[in-house]
Amino acid sequence: MKNKFYAGIDVGGTKIAAGLVTSSGRILSRAKSPTPKDASPKKIARIICDLLEETLYNANVSKKDLAAIGVGIPGLIDTDKGRILRTPNMSLSGSNLQKLLKKKLKMKVALANDVNLGVLGEKWLGAGRSAKNIVGLFIGTGVGGGIIIDGELVTGSHGAAAELGHMIIQDNGPKCGCGNSGCLEAFAGRWAIERDIRRAIAAGKKTAITKLLDKKSSAIKSRTLYKALRMRDPLVTGIVKEASRRLGIACISIKHVFDPEMIVLGGGVIEACAEFILPIVKKTAKSDKFFSEIGACEIVVSSLKDDAIILGGAALAKTS
Repeated sequence: MKNKFYAGIDVGGTKIAAGLVTSSGRILSRAKSPTPKDASPKKIARIICDLLEETLYNANVSKKDLAAIGVGIPGLIDTDKGRILRTPNMSLSGSNLQKLLKKKLKMKVALANDVNLGVLGEKWLGAGRSAKNIVGLFIGTGVGGGIIIDGELVTGSHGAAAELGHMIIQDNGPKCGCGNSGCLEAFAGRWAIERDIRRAIAAGKKTAITKLLDKKSSAIKSRTLYKALRMRDPLVTGIVKEASRRLGIACISIKHVFDPEMIVLGGGVIEACAEFILPIVKKTAKSDKFFSEIGACEIVVSSLKDDAIILGGAALAKTS
């Protein structure tokens, strides 16, 4: 019998990425596309299908040898029904992307929260291979979470567990895209960092960011933040430092609730700016007085980086 292949799909706020994966976790080919602003579920499904075709073509693999796909979505997912309950930063709420993709592809499709899959990928082939209890915090457009306890992914009674980016860490804090105020994401997501930078610029603060912006896009991307940090831009450094401190505070609460062996930091902002962010997160988390006498919780950066959700999607597809 020929080897079967799996695909992992990472649907993000700025890009959609696909990878064709072997059963042992080797990525044979990749493809990606920008995420259209306010794209409909049908448009997202069409892009995913196009990316799958591209990965199959590039790897010279027939579609009949693709056994299943796993799709990561940034939001609340009813994993049993494949229905997307809520996507604060995308226009997918209420849709059944799983049904759309099954109809188009005629194969097994599994849907899950994107960071759940990222942590699953890290457990399978990344930084968490040797750990049984892992919590992931992925900082991209927003902040997502994933939890593995005793080797098993925790999804909760409604499939909506691990929305750690929406932990309220300040009850009178800034408004979050989810509708609440004071969420971790409203302090530490890339959109929140960009919001604070733009407010400061509007107030007359000087920053190198204005010269570093991509002329094709008005967004302040993670790579732009990295460049500003390397230049020691005072405005960007101060704002990212505060976001990092908030992440460290969140890690203290995560330790108290889950007592994990490891907290894995991932996502585009971490991938670009880890050398600046990680030391601040570790220092802040180390200030925890309550858990100072118990075993250490290691805080590490994702070793799979952009591939974490893709490989987690493939891992989910294998077991679906």
